[in-house]
Amino acid sequence: MPRQASFLAPSSPHYCYRPRRHDSWARLLAPLTIWLCVSMSLRYGYYGDLRMVVGPGSSRLIRTSSWFVKHVVVRDVDGKGASTFGFAERPELSHEDSWTVSKYLIVGSYNRKGFNLWLNKGSRIRMQFEAHSSHLNQLEVAMIKGERRYETLKPSFVRSMELDTLSENGQVKRKETEYTIEEDDKYYVRVLNTHSKSIITSVSVTVTSRIYDLTKANARCFTSKASCRLRLQFPETQYVVLTTPANGDLGDWYFELSFIARIVTYISILGFLVVFVYLLLKYLGVCDIETETFTYDPPVPVQEATASETSPIIPSKQTIPTYGTNEDDRASSSSSEDLYDAKLCGICYDEQRNCFFIPCGHCATCYDCAQKIMEGDSRVCPICRRLIHKVRRLFTA
Repeated sequence: MPRQASFLAPSSPHYCYRPRRHDSWARLLAPLTIWLCVSMSLRYGYYGDLRMVVGPGSSRLIRTSSWFVKHVVVRDVDGKGASTFGFAERPELSHEDSWTVSKYLIVGSYNRKGFNLWLNKGSRIRMQFEAHSSHLNQLEVAMIKGERRYETLKPSFVRSMELDTLSENGQVKRKETEYTIEEDDKYYVRVLNTHSKSIITSVSVTVTSRIYDLTKANARCFTSKASCRLRLQFPETQYVVLTTPANGDLGDWYFELSFIARIVTYISILGFLVVFVYLLLKYLGVCDIETETFTYDPPVPVQEATASETSPIIPSKQTIPTYGTNEDDRASSSSSEDLYDAKLCGICYDEQRNCFFIPCGHCATCYDCAQKIMEGDSRVCPICRRLIHKVRRLFTA
C-alpha cells in the first residue's frame, strides 16, 4: 500500500508589530493603593467620630479644619443641653464660672461612687464631706485624671475638723479637700467605702472652672432637639468649642460628635496624587509602551504526494553546492550568518554581543559599545529608544 506523506511548502516570513506594556502590575499597584486609602478616608472621614464625657459648666476645645470637615453633628445622648461654637482662631481661656452643688450620698459597703468633669487648666475644685467620725475615716476620696491613661492627683489642700453637731452615731466630722487643675483633661471624682456597712455622707462640691471666650465665634448651634449641626465656614473655621450649662447636675454627660467630610477636598487630593504617581512612573520608564516584533508563516495548503514503500520516512537533507567558493567566501558567509543570527555587536560589528540593557532587556551591542552609550548624553537603547538605567554583562560557557 502506498503511504500518504504530507509536507508544508516553505514561504517567506511576514512581520507583525504588537504593542507590549512593561510591568503592568507595577503601574497599577500605586494608584490602586492610593485609591483605597482615599476611599476609606471618604467613607469614615479624616477625623472620624468622637464620643466624649463632660460635666456641668464645662468648656471643651476641639481642633478641626474646615478644609476637610464640612459639618459637625453634635448628639446629646442624655439630653442635658449643650452649645457648640466655631472659631477661626483659637479662643482665649479667659473667663471663669463657679457653681456649687450639695447632696447626700449613700455609698454601699466596699463600693464606690463618683462623677465626671471636664476641667481646663487653672480650674479649682473644693469638696467637703460630713459624716460620723468613725465612718468618715472609712471613706477614701480620690481624683483621677485621664481618659485612656489614668493618674491619681494629689490634693493641694486637705483639712479635717470636728463639728459641734451630734448625730445618732456620735460626733460629726468634716473633711475638706481642694485640687488645682494644671492640664486640660477629663477628671473623675471617686468616693470609695472600705467599711462593711453602707455610709451616708453629706457632700458639697464647689467648682471654679476656666471657660473659653465665646464672643468671637463665627458659627453656633444648640442641642435643643437632642442634636444640632454646626456648619464650618470655609476656609476660616479651625476650632470648635463645646460648652455645657452650670446646673450642678453630677450625672452622666455624654456627647457624640460626627465630622462630615468635605468631599471636594478629598477628590482634589486624590487627583493630585494620581497625576504625581503617573508622572513619577513615567519618568522612571515604567509606563512606556514597547513594540515587540515577531515573525510568522502564513498557513499554506497541505499537498498530498504518493510515495512508494521504499521511500524514506525522514526526508534527506539537501546540501547546496558552493560551485567554486573558496575558504574566504565561506568565512565571509559565516560572518554574515553570525550577524544575521544576532551574535555580533550591532554598532562595531567586531565583538560578540555580551551584555543587555535594563530595563528593556535588549541584547544588541558588546559591553564596550554599551559603556560608550552610557557615557553619552542620550543613554537610550538603539533598538527601542528607551532610557537605559544599567548595563549587565552576559557570560557564555
